[in-house]
Amino acid sequence: MGILPVMAADNSARAVGAAGAALVAASLIGGAVSVAAGVNAWSTAWTGQATLAAPWPMLLIQACAIVAAVQSRRWPATVGSAILGLSAALSGISGFFDGQLARSDLGGAYVMAQVGYVVVAGLAVAAAVRRIWAIQQG
Repeated sequence: MGILPVMAADNSARAVGAAGAALVAASLIGGAVSVAAGVNAWSTAWTGQATLAAPWPMLLIQACAIVAAVQSRRWPATVGSAILGLSAALSGISGFFDGQLARSDLGGAYVMAQVGYVVVAGLAVAAAVRRIWAIQQG
């Protein structure tokens, strides 16, 4: 019975690492796609004007949070998971508030890619919450 919390925490570390990596990858790929589609320029693809990616400062925060979230020590893992969860939530919902999500000049496939990004962000939030829960249970 004593090994179960360790296994749960270990699985949650892998899950939050994978979900966080997917989120950062989605932003990196999304920015390149937005440039290829002519929606953003290279200079704006990872800024506040981005339509399919988080701004580069957010990506740096998320990358650092992922490194902390997968640690075996409770404090860094908890803080990293909390920061990743919050930043993923901000990334996912920001398009609703800044006018970039489903903008009228974007095509249907592009909007579906935006929705896909929101889903990936939501999965990262869920993985971060699961990681925090597993740490607290262990």
